[in-house]
Amino acid sequence: MATIVRVYGLPWFKAVRAAIVLSIGGEFGIALLTILLQDTTPATSGVVQPLFVAIVLSMVTSPFLLRNNRWLARSVLRERGPLHAAPPPDEDPTADVARREHVILCGFGRVGQNIARVLESQGFEYIAMDLDPARVRNARQGGDPVVYGDSSDDELLRQVGLENASAVVITFASPATSLGIIRSVRLLRSDVPILVRTQDDTGLKELTEAGATEVVPETFEASLMLVSHTLMLLNVPVSRVVRTVGAIRNNRYSTLRNIFRRDDALPIDDAHAFREELKSVVVPPGAWAVGRSIGEVRQRGAEVSFTGVRRQGILGREPAAEMRLREGDVVVLYGLPEALEHAEAVLLAG
Repeated sequence: MATIVRVYGLPWFKAVRAAIVLSIGGEFGIALLTILLQDTTPATSGVVQPLFVAIVLSMVTSPFLLRNNRWLARSVLRERGPLHAAPPPDEDPTADVARREHVILCGFGRVGQNIARVLESQGFEYIAMDLDPARVRNARQGGDPVVYGDSSDDELLRQVGLENASAVVITFASPATSLGIIRSVRLLRSDVPILVRTQDDTGLKELTEAGATEVVPETFEASLMLVSHTLMLLNVPVSRVVRTVGAIRNNRYSTLRNIFRRDDALPIDDAHAFREELKSVVVPPGAWAVGRSIGEVRQRGAEVSFTGVRRQGILGREPAAEMRLREGDVVVLYGLPEALEHAEAVLLAG
C-alpha cells in the first residue's frame, strides 16, 4: 500500500502513515470472509481463517494505530520525523526570528493573520505555521515569517524556535487539532504559555488538562463584547465594565453558561464538563412543594441551585432555604440536566 501511495508523488513518510491507517480492517471485510468460510474445504479455511484473525486484530488495535501512526512511520523508516524541505537560510524569513524572543502562531487563517497584524503593530515578532501551501506562499512573498507544516510536529516546532518563544497561540477552531499541538508543545517545553481558540466551551476541560494556559471560546467572547458595549451605552463607567468583563473571564465564563435550552434543542455531549443550564418550573395546585420550604425540597435529593423564585410578577434572587413555596410560584433552577429533571419531579410529586 505504501508503494502505491508513493507512486503518486507523496514522500515515504506520508506513504507509510497512509498505509498504516488503511491497514485497519472493517465489518465489510469480516462479512466477506464469513461467506467464504461457508466453503468447508481445507484449502479455503487455511487461507480465510488467518485473514479473519488479521482483520479482527487490526480492528482491536485501531485506536493505537490511529493515535500513533506518526511514531510508527518514523520507526519503520528509522527517521526522527518527516523531512521538511527548508529554504536556504538567506531566503528564510523565519531563521533569524526563531533565534530571538517571538510568538508562535499555529494557523495563519483570518484569525492568525489578525493576531499577527496586532503583534506587529505593538512591536512583537512572530512565526506562523500553516498547512495551506497557497496561503504560505502568498504570505512568504509578502515578507511574513510563515512556514509550511504540521503545527504538532516536534521537529517543526524546534525549527520555528519553540525554545525562544514567549507564547504559543493556537488559532484552529477544532479542539482535536488543538489537543495534538498542545501535547507536542508540552513535550518539548512545559513553561511556555499556550493560548487556544475554540468555537465554544466544548473540550475546555480537556484542553486545560492537556496544558493550555488559556482557552478563549469565540461564542462567549462575542457575548462579552456585546455586554461591554451595552454597558457603556448605558453610561456605566469604563472601569466597572472592565471589572465585570474580567470577573466573567476569571470565572471561566460561568455566568454565560446559565442559559435556558429549548425543549427541542439537541442534547449536549454527556462527556462535556460544562452541561449546567437554567430551568423554570411552575408550582401547580396540589404539588408536593406547596407550603414546603426550599430546604425541605433539597432534603429530598434536589441537587440543584435555586437561583430565583418569581411570585406575583416579582422575581426574588437567591431565595433563602427557609422560604416556603406557594401555588403558582415560578422556581428557577440551575444544574445538570439530569439533576434538573429530578428536582422538578421532587417539586411536583415529592
